Amino acid sequence: MARRTSSSTAAPTDGARAAAARTVERVLAPRYAVYLDEVNRFIAACVKVMKRTGDFSPRVKEVIDEAGLSNQAFYRHFTSKEELLLAVIDAGTRDLDVYLRRRMGAVEEPVSKVRAWVSGFTAQAISPEAAAATRPFMIPSARLADRFPDAVRANKEQLTAALVEALNNAVKAGAVRDDVDAVEDARFIYDLCKEWLQRQLTASELPAPAEARKSARRLETFVVAAIGGKK
Repeated sequence: MARRTSSSTAAPTDGARAAAARTVERVLAPRYAVYLDEVNRFIAACVKVMKRTGDFSPRVKEVIDEAGLSNQAFYRHFTSKEELLLAVIDAGTRDLDVYLRRRMGAVEEPVSKVRAWVSGFTAQAISPEAAAATRPFMIPSARLADRFPDAVRANKEQLTAALVEALNNAVKAGAVRDDVDAVEDARFIYDLCKEWLQRQLTASELPAPAEARKSARRLETFVVAAIGGKK
């Protein structure tokens, strides 16, 4: 007797794919809010532990205990502590971007917007309170760059996007040198400001606010001079 051969499964139609997608969305919808809350609690807990202990690579158990959640909940969202730290940095990047854009939006002239970006960035280390709030987001980033280069690069691009726009507008307005490369120069400015910020935040003793402000103003003046803007 001849063997019966099974026919191959037919490829799903567009309608079937759409129906499947709606089913998955319906099933997951009730869990989404719960999962979002858990992730936010882990991020907030991680930041709180780092501020309290000064340890920028806290143990997972400390974070779980602070969040009041379980090991199962933690590993449902993160495969490692490094992934949690990456989420912390991403949250800080988004908040800083909103803050910088708000400061830039308060002025009209494009070079003034560049100044506002630099002054807003450096403001993260001017006072002890600002430095304490910034350290958990800034210091771990250097350790994660090798493991998550694409994510760290994306954070840098997010923070420099508004600066690129301001530099482009400054070139169009003839307010800076006409050979300014908005994208490349924004990267230079970011790197310079980030190095300044890290130096302040990792110093054995945080500089006095007046000293930090003076240094920040010199950095701002240096950046504006480098692009050929008004002093």
